[in-house]
Amino acid sequence: MELKIFPKHVGVWEGTYIRINPDGSVRDKWNSRLTIRWEGPRDYHQVNEYMWDDGHYECHDFGVCQFNDQGELIFDNPRILGKAWETHNSIVLTWSYRDRPGSNLYEIIDLIGPEDKHRIRVWKWAQGDEFQGLTMIDERQTKTEAEIDPQFWVDLPSKTTNGQASRSDK
Repeated sequence: MELKIFPKHVGVWEGTYIRINPDGSVRDKWNSRLTIRWEGPRDYHQVNEYMWDDGHYECHDFGVCQFNDQGELIFDNPRILGKAWETHNSIVLTWSYRDRPGSNLYEIIDLIGPEDKHRIRVWKWAQGDEFQGLTMIDERQTKTEAEIDPQFWVDLPSKTTNGQASRSDK
């Protein structure tokens, strides 16, 4: 298993999510901070923090996810079930929310710019055979993996959103 693109995505990424309805109107908008690290040769740990202007905060720890022999990152946690893989220059993800049977999301992540410090992402949402809109994400890398404060991982359990309704998946 040789990964070429996933290693470029570790570190801290900060940006904005914009959720768009099928008619093109803006449904929601929030700020984000994603923290990603390797915990072993096949172990990938991602934490998504979301912040709204009204003070609402969510922290989603996806736990340690593993790559299989085909280089697919498998997400199997209480929030989502899915997988991600590298294509020519992109990462592609497909997943569903565990608490929404019939939900399907399709994401493409691309690094842009000469230093791979800016990334753009798009989610396409479906529920059964109904298109439910898009989420556009624009992020900049603000820290490398080596620059992540180790205290972040110590404090993580007290920050994690558990059992609460999430605005980010509505």
